[in-house]
Amino acid sequence: MNKELNTKKFKVELKLVILSFSTLRFWRTIMAVMIGSLIFSVALNGILIPHNYYSAGVSGVSLVIYYFSGWPSIGIIYFLINIPIFVFGWREISFNYTITSLIGVFIFTFALEVTSGIVIPTHDNIMAAVLAGVLTGFGTGFYLRMGGSAGGLDIVAMIFKKRFSIPMGTTFITINVIPLTAAALLFSLDTALYTGIYMYINSIVVEKVQTGFSQRKAVFIISDVAEIIAEKVIKQIDRGVTFFHASGGWTHNEQKVIYTVINMRELGRLKQLLFDTDPNAFVAISNTAEVIGKSFLTWEDEGFIKHSS
Repeated sequence: MNKELNTKKFKVELKLVILSFSTLRFWRTIMAVMIGSLIFSVALNGILIPHNYYSAGVSGVSLVIYYFSGWPSIGIIYFLINIPIFVFGWREISFNYTITSLIGVFIFTFALEVTSGIVIPTHDNIMAAVLAGVLTGFGTGFYLRMGGSAGGLDIVAMIFKKRFSIPMGTTFITINVIPLTAAALLFSLDTALYTGIYMYINSIVVEKVQTGFSQRKAVFIISDVAEIIAEKVIKQIDRGVTFFHASGGWTHNEQKVIYTVINMRELGRLKQLLFDTDPNAFVAISNTAEVIGKSFLTWEDEGFIKHSS
């Protein structure tokens, strides 16, 4: 019975993947992966390898093997490492994400091969680390923002996050200890430190490019005209709101607290709306790590699969 359900489920998911091939979103994602992978590969081959620096994630582990073994192809090493990752993770993530990631691995491998031998003439070690971090961070953040994936540590981190609620950043940091240690042992402590600078710049740029002005903000609003503000948020900003019923700690008056989630582009409009409607409103704004729900990420985007009962 379970075998029949799994076969039926696979056919449905395969059909959805095939249908996605005809959508503009799919090809836009693939194009983003191509551009991002090319930028990353130019930085890896042109800066990291000439300076004996390491990279983050699976590309960093690939460089460890490349430096120790002397294999002529970093691209092939990257591809081979991804094979067990896909074997381990294909049941844990959606079939659509698996196919997109697999295509991304082929694209990234090809990009590493065609850019092999490129050298970017940077002679200052710190400037090389900074430039490499900016380029690789931009390349990675660009395709991640468009929903793309080049396999590697993205899949491992997503599985650990789904199974054990381990933040993706924690997985990245843990794995990145490997290339940093290898850099110190194989070359020098200075090389490891320069690699650390590169990784730090890379992580910042990835975050900034991936979120950009789409960084989500959670907003709590306390006002005597909560109903009017909520209506304006819904109509003028096109965001949903939720009311929490609360009472003042000093006055003990019952009132409604508005809760909404917006992005950075909408924050200025919301502030202007609040100033025009109720300048005395109390507003608390905080960053949100993730938002799953209507108008934001879906469970499928997070790699969760809906199983048939």
